[in-house]
Formats: sequence, C-alpha cells, structure tokens
Amino acid sequence: MEISLKLLPVSPVSCRAPVDARYAFRGAAPAELRLTLAGREVMRRKPGEPNAAGWYSGVRKLDLTGMAGGVELKFELLDEAGNTIAAAVRPLEVVDSETRSTGRIDGAWCGLYHWSEEEGRLWNRELRKFTAADWRELIRSMHRIGMDVVILQELFRNQEYYGRHRMPETGYRGRAFYPSELFPGRMEIGCPDPVEAILSAADELEMAVLPGIGMYAWFDFTPESLDWHCRVAREVWKRYGHHRSFYGWYISEEVFGDLNRGTKTPEEIVAFFRGFGKLRDELDPTLPVMLAPNCFGVPSALDSWKLLARELDILCPFGFNRMPEGDLAPEQAIALMQSIADENGAHLWLDMEIFLFKEDMALYPRPVDEIFYELENYRSFEKVLCYQFPGLLNAPGSRLTPGGPDTVKLYCDYRRRIHAD
Repeated sequence: MEISLKLLPVSPVSCRAPVDARYAFRGAAPAELRLTLAGREVMRRKPGEPNAAGWYSGVRKLDLTGMAGGVELKFELLDEAGNTIAAAVRPLEVVDSETRSTGRIDGAWCGLYHWSEEEGRLWNRELRKFTAADWRELIRSMHRIGMDVVILQELFRNQEYYGRHRMPETGYRGRAFYPSELFPGRMEIGCPDPVEAILSAADELEMAVLPGIGMYAWFDFTPESLDWHCRVAREVWKRYGHHRSFYGWYISEEVFGDLNRGTKTPEEIVAFFRGFGKLRDELDPTLPVMLAPNCFGVPSALDSWKLLARELDILCPFGFNRMPEGDLAPEQAIALMQSIADENGAHLWLDMEIFLFKEDMALYPRPVDEIFYELENYRSFEKVLCYQFPGLLNAPGSRLTPGGPDTVKLYCDYRRRIHAD
C-alpha cells in the first residue's frame, strides 16, 4: 500500500489562505476515505476510480477561518467497519493573519552554482567548494529563520536558448549536479551529490524541497523539451522520491509574462505542462508543479494564461518591483495574476528578488528595509520565496560565505527583524 498526503500551500499558512489537502493512495481499495482536521471530520467518501497508474487521488479545500496555532491533518483509509487500514498525517501551523500572507519569507531558491559567471561573480568560487556538510548546514541555516521551502534552481546546467539550438540533431550535452545515469556530463563542484545532502537535511527538519527539473534550454517548452523533462523527472523520482521532504516539481526554464518567445510558445507551454502533469499523476498525484514566470506583459497573453493556470499548481511570478514603463502597476499585475490563479485552480506565490544589480552586473544583497517594504505591501501571496539563499544570505559562523560579509549582515538583519516583530 502506498499513501501520500500533501498540503498546498505547505505549513505554516495564514488562516486566510485557501489550502488544498492533496491525498492519494495506491493498492486495494478501502470502503471509504476520511480526512480529519484538528480532530474534526472534514471529508468522508468512497474512493472512486484509480488512474492508469493505479492511484486513487483527490483534493479537498480546507477552511482555516478562526484557527491559529498547531493542528493536525489526517488522511485515513477505512474498512467496512470504519477501522483504519492505513493513514498519513501532516502537521499544520496556522498563522493568525488579516491577509493570505504569513508576513515573512517562507523559503528560497537554492542554486547550486550560478548559471551566469558575471551575475554570480561573488558566489561561484565559494559554491564550487561546498561539501555535503556545507549544503546540510546551509539548509539548517535556512530553517533557523523560517525559510522552510527549498527550490533547487536546476539539476542540469545547459546554457542553451529556445530557437537557438539544434539539440534534437546534436544531442543533449548538459552537465548534471548529481550522479545521473542518463547523461555523462558533470558539473565540476566539490560535492558529488548536493541533491541528496539537501534532501536528507530537509527530511530531518520537516522542510519542503522542489527539485528543479532543468535545464534543457531557457524558455523551451517544445515536445523535445517535454520528453527530456519526463526522462529526468523519472530518474530523479527513482533516486530521491523516498525522501519525506520531496514536496513537488519545479520546472527551471522560466517564461516571460507575455509568453512571446516564439509563434507557438503559448500553445507549446500549455501542452508541455499538460504532458508533465500526466507524468506527475503517474508518479505521485499529490506533488504540486510550479513555474516561475516574470510578470511583464501578462494582459497580452491573458487567454493563454488562463489555459496554462489550469495545468499548473503553483504560479510563482517575479519582477513586480521593476515593472516596465507602460505596463501595469505592481498592484494591478498582482491582482490580475491572482484572479488568473483563483479562477483556474492554481495557487499564487511570490518569487521575491533580494538582490541588487550594480555596475559590474554582479548580484549583491538587497537592504533589509526594502525587503520588508515588499513583505508589508505584497500581502496577498500565500507564500513568499526569495531568490536566492546561496550567495545572498549566510549565517554567522558558516565555513564558507559565498557573496561575502554583506550576506552575513543581511541574514542577521532579517533574523533580528522577524524575531522583533
């Protein structure tokens, strides 16, 4: 018997946030399924029919109004007499809030080595030296300031772009960050398997990790890209799917808000996520799928965004603090993307940029006052994730400090502010 239970968004959550209980099992069908929240039954029903992979699954919306503090969600398979055959439990911390936001940064991207030597000039030399112990300590330092969602930026490095490569003819030459059996190339980094180090540390701390399936090619959602992503996702699930912290899937390629990378991009990207969703449903239907687009020019592709949101679980846009001239105001863009998500069954999270560009184009830590200004003004997002932790935040006493002393200052400034609030 296989049984799975996920919360979307993951704990902690605001009492105002719409929360999905995503449940699934595979095996002999029980008489009934039951969900209880804080000891109160919120669902009891027949199991229905399995999908082609044998999974019985569903989603139940939870109402957290009036709740605060720690509660427990329990999913049970019941026999004819009402006895429990199997069960899965998830703790849930509910934050008393007037908005959907918890008011803090809930997690961060974790790029294992920055894709741009120019932008990562202050990071990469140190990141290359990271051992498994360094990655585990970085995860612990995230947890100490409540950043319990980890987005692995990419599991392969391949600096190719949509429409500019010939990989269907030449083959894939990307380099893996883990011991892949699919492709021989390897990133030259000190830790042979940072993915295992991160997931194992996150298991111990009840954190949530979304491995980044990519990079095939930036902005590429062609059928060839989908095939590559499905092959890699199968391998990643086989290798790491046993980890309790394996929360969902992040697709690394990104996309512009206007979906205008090519004449077929809108149709290709919808078909891509529909196809990847079928693979997700085969492996474990409870795992959410996330995309991080920018928020520029969304009105010009509104119909396509509505279709795309139906194939995604999490939209995590970025760039509201630097909207182009002539585009929507930040508040308008947020409201539009929230309506797209709400009307089409997706969840809206924020990819907050905690970096500044300077004249040398390297990424530097952003002042903490600017970060808290956004946290106070962008309160409609269920989750706020930041880009990124390695290179912009370092706990005091870390063996290595990619990004230098200013990253330690930002970590301490942020920790001081959340503990003082």
